Amino acid sequence: MPDLTAGTTVKGLDTPPTVADSEATSGTTTSTTFVETLTGGTTCAVVFTAPTSGRVLVCCDSRVQNTGANASFVSFVVRTGGTPGSGTSVLGAADARAVLHEGTTFERGGIAELVTGLTPGDVYNVQQAFRVVAGTGAFANKTLTVVPVS
Repeated sequence: MPDLTAGTTVKGLDTPPTVADSEATSGTTTSTTFVETLTGGTTCAVVFTAPTSGRVLVCCDSRVQNTGANASFVSFVVRTGGTPGSGTSVLGAADARAVLHEGTTFERGGIAELVTGLTPGDVYNVQQAFRVVAGTGAFANKTLTVVPVS
């Protein structure tokens, strides 16, 4: 956490910029385990530097639908390094940390998750991940935002 005492210099690492990605193109998956690729669409991914607090807020949202009365999920994966989709997993995709929608109509939903324990100054990447219980899930108007937290 930055030292906010009067006269103290605030360093760039104390408050790195918020980063975001958005992808409008709809894509689909039939995978029942989380995957980071979609057929016909692009997933969101961002690279960020961990602030001195080691904490960021990851915001993930999407329009979601399914070909039947089945559940579709969109979550995210946090990894080390500056290349989206590669590096050591720090936090994996999970149903408990996912947008969930059941049904054939498009519904928009979002989640915000506080990620802690990151090494200040290290570079990480975050990428959306998708899965279904059954059927085909469609995901459109996706966004992914990482906000440094003090």
